[in-house]
Amino acid sequence: RRAAPKAAKRRAAPKAAKRRKAPTAGTRRTAGAPVVKIRKAYAKAIALYEKGLKALQRKHYPGAATAFRQVLEQFPEERELHERARLYLNVCERETKPLAKTPKSVDERILAATLALNRRDVDEVLSLLRHTASSHRQYDHIQYMLALAHALRDDVETAAEYLAQAIALNPSNRLQAKQEPDFDSIRGTQPFLDAIKTP
Repeated sequence: RRAAPKAAKRRAAPKAAKRRKAPTAGTRRTAGAPVVKIRKAYAKAIALYEKGLKALQRKHYPGAATAFRQVLEQFPEERELHERARLYLNVCERETKPLAKTPKSVDERILAATLALNRRDVDEVLSLLRHTASSHRQYDHIQYMLALAHALRDDVETAAEYLAQAIALNPSNRLQAKQEPDFDSIRGTQPFLDAIKTP
């Protein structure tokens, strides 16, 4: 009698699909990634903003303006910096804006000299006002600005001379001179004290 055929070997059950390998620490997505990205962007925006401030303090207005514009254009999400960046950008643009024409009238020269004095450009102040002062001696503001310009040069005698003229034309300049920080370098000198002395 023929032996019964052996039962066919059972087909091995397919191996369970391998589990996906858990990502390692180097490849795992971290929940904090967006936060890190935001912080990096903020740090870059701050660095650019501070670069603009340093240039502004050195009175390098074109470079400062470029940095502040980049803050506004490259980092639109950093709104807290935008208000200050726009403010300083306006300052830079105002300082670098050329005059529409060479100042000719007395008022135009006084305005241009005032802007130059704010920039501590003493040579420009003197260039604008020296001849005007001799032909318009009644303008106490011109005499006062010339006094400031010479004080910034530590030219005590000339500064005191112009200051005395400004006070003679307008006595209120005496009090203003006492409080004027730009006279600090000559404040303790005798010519200055004589100029502000009450008669």
